Amino acid sequence: MIKTNRPLRFCLLFLLASCFAATFAAAAENKPANLAGKWQLSWEARLGTERGTMQLEQVDTTLTGSYHGHLDAPRITGNVEGKNITLKLEFQRAHPFTIVFTGRVDGDKMAGKFEIQEVPDGYDWHGENARPSNYSWTAVRQPDATPAQGDSPKSPKSEEKPDGAGR
Repeated sequence: MIKTNRPLRFCLLFLLASCFAATFAAAAENKPANLAGKWQLSWEARLGTERGTMQLEQVDTTLTGSYHGHLDAPRITGNVEGKNITLKLEFQRAHPFTIVFTGRVDGDKMAGKFEIQEVPDGYDWHGENARPSNYSWTAVRQPDATPAQGDSPKSPKSEEKPDGAGR
């Protein structure tokens, strides 16, 4: 019969469990954040604060969607890796341009910096500097307005009046 050293066996098991826990924690850290849904986006531009609503869809790390604000309704593309995000809003106008937002996700909030692309020499068509060096943006997840499963909104036609009134 072989004698085993109980404290040594306990230490080995503890070390093995710690390695597994660290591996799973690292895997969870690299999992992309779930950004699908409605977001209120605002960014500081040279003429003030712009605000609009983004509707994002996500497949793995790829983001697509739409933006609705006073500037237009551009298409959104982007990606998320862990907590790092990149979003591109592509404005198709007489003078097309793309705003590239980069930043980090923190739960139901995102924030970072942005730059304007496709503006020749860093100046817009009015001759103003259009390449911000330190402009910031934020986004906050909006509540889902769709009814929960099993809850359906009542239509006026389906509501019955008491005592047969209104028939």
